[in-house]
Formats: sequence, C-alpha cells, structure tokens
Amino acid sequence: MRKYTFLAIGALFVLLTLGGVAYAAGEGGGASQAKVDINTATVDELQSVPGLDQELAQNIIDYREASGPFSSVDELTNVEGIDNEKLDAMRDQITVGEMPGPEPMGPQQGPGGMGEQPMGEPMPGESPPAGY
Repeated sequence: MRKYTFLAIGALFVLLTLGGVAYAAGEGGGASQAKVDINTATVDELQSVPGLDQELAQNIIDYREASGPFSSVDELTNVEGIDNEKLDAMRDQITVGEMPGPEPMGPQQGPGGMGEQPMGEPMPGESPPAGY
C-alpha cells in the first residue's frame, strides 16, 4: 500500500511539474504580440519594445523623418545608439510594414473628364468644328 502511495505522489509531482512548464511556455513564448512597425510607430509604441528607451525611440523617429521610411529592419543600425547587438535583441518584436506606394493610375482624363480622347478631336457622335 505504501508503495502505491509513493508512486501516486511521484506521478502527481511529475504531472504538476510538466503542467507548470507548459503553462509558463504558453504565457510568454506561445502567445505572440503584434510586432511594432518602425515606419508608423509613435515614441510610446516604440518604447514598448524591450531595449528601446525614450531616447532611442526618438532617435528612430528623427531618422525616419529625415531619411524617409525604413526599407528593412536592418536599416535601424543607421540610427544613433542602435548597433547590431541591440538590433538582434529586438528583431523579433519589430517589423517594417507595407511601404505606401503611388496610387494606381486609371485612364487619363481630359479637362472635362472625357477619357482618353485626344484634345482637339471631336468626340464620337459630334460634328467636327468648322474648318476642320
């Protein structure tokens, strides 16, 4: 009887230990937060990234305003105070979102919104002007 009691306690201990490890992994590692887009983030949003204090966050925004949007996360090494080691530490929490491009162009429209009719040419169904 005593033997089974020790086995039951041992099994319970193992289950509780494994369950606690699995729960802890789910708390930090499994549930991922949304990455911070360095092209659109505010100072406060950048400060939510571990390793970025207010000064570094402001340096990122200053660089972005002076040089335009970041084309990749690696470009952060151009920001004062960020080296490769610091970048590697925060790489999993930051991203470069879709960079806005020019609006797609539709058909060119003339002064009256008449589509692609060359200027000076009569529209279909119109009579040509006198002397044409």
